[in-house]
Amino acid sequence: MQSSYKLTCALFVFLWLVPNLSLASNWERIQPEDTVTITHENGEQETVSPSCALQTIDTPYGTLPNDFAFFFEQGESDNLLIYFNGGGACWNDATCLASLALAFDDDALSNPTYNPSMYDENDPEVAGGIFSDSDDNPFKTWSKVFIPYCTGDLHLGSKETSYTDTTGLVTGYPGAPVTFQHRGYDNAMAVREWLKQKLSNDLDPKHILMSGSSAGGYGATFNFPHFQEITNKKINLLSDGAMGIVSSGFVDQLLDYNGNWGIENTLARNFRSLIGRFSAHSLNKQVFIRLAYQYPWNRFAQYTTGTDIIQMQFLKITDQIDNGNLNPITWGLGETDYNYIIPWQIIMNSSVHLLSAFTWNYQFYVGEGTCHTIMTDFCEQNAFPVSSPSPFYNEESARGVEFKGWLYDFATQRRFRENSVAYYH
Repeated sequence: MQSSYKLTCALFVFLWLVPNLSLASNWERIQPEDTVTITHENGEQETVSPSCALQTIDTPYGTLPNDFAFFFEQGESDNLLIYFNGGGACWNDATCLASLALAFDDDALSNPTYNPSMYDENDPEVAGGIFSDSDDNPFKTWSKVFIPYCTGDLHLGSKETSYTDTTGLVTGYPGAPVTFQHRGYDNAMAVREWLKQKLSNDLDPKHILMSGSSAGGYGATFNFPHFQEITNKKINLLSDGAMGIVSSGFVDQLLDYNGNWGIENTLARNFRSLIGRFSAHSLNKQVFIRLAYQYPWNRFAQYTTGTDIIQMQFLKITDQIDNGNLNPITWGLGETDYNYIIPWQIIMNSSVHLLSAFTWNYQFYVGEGTCHTIMTDFCEQNAFPVSSPSPFYNEESARGVEFKGWLYDFATQRRFRENSVAYYH
């Protein structure tokens, strides 16, 4: 998390001081109003409040406003990529506040569990991967929407929640309350409302790909119905590094009524009947089977590496919290944590193969190595000593299939022909 912190902070500080400049010659920075009224497919209106979890954020350049904004690049083509950025998750005192201390601990095995800052790794100009201007990028000419992530709620929340700063790290006063704006859903809906007008007026894509990495993978997946309802063009979905393998306590607390994120007010109709019925053992299958059957003409896909250390670590974190361990320094994943590594691999593999077998519009790519996410250049591996291929451009570990071509075919071919591949086949 710290590797690109100063670079991205410097760029964003400049943009805050000169707000009328675009991020680059083709990137437009768009900041929604404090409240936005959106209209759903059934005509019902809803007012949302775009925001980051914390209203201000400390940076190497001082304390700065931490307002949510998103980015748009008009490409040579109207074909459209809608991308939800990643950055972990937080849901209690330990993850939302205490874990932030890990950003300053050089000996820690892990980073904070989420990114609360608009200034850190929320910049499409330095994201690389599918956002690169490289001639090797088959999506180079596409128009792109980049949705930053600073709310800790997998882009799903619409709730104000208070946490306790037990260490005093954020407030300077141990035990002080801190109000969080879990407004990931509100942010996504503000983007959706802007995009609805854009599609009505001057953007006419032949192909639309929605994607997201890590937390953004869940954001893209759960918000897919909200975005599909604003266009008569079929949206295809790729979820990157988001296999939904977490503890029962995490699912029971956050994907039920009255959780800290308020998902009962944000999930699309397609998913609301699952509230209180989500299962930690089959979460990924529940979600994608529901999508595949309710949107039979759309296409759905997932990417993960077979030893994704960050996803395995989140399984450990959620389980440790379930068992009462609220000390973030002890949450790092080590080579001996087979009780998390092996179950994660078993659940992941059974999930993608079951979905492939029982749907007609889903496919997967399981790559070799430990890299977490492929759509950008942010490949976190922590201290786990296993090599990985570089993301996006160099990934061809699954039976020699080049990932970027695999994804382009998925997004654009006239007929869907399943091409699920894994490195161990």
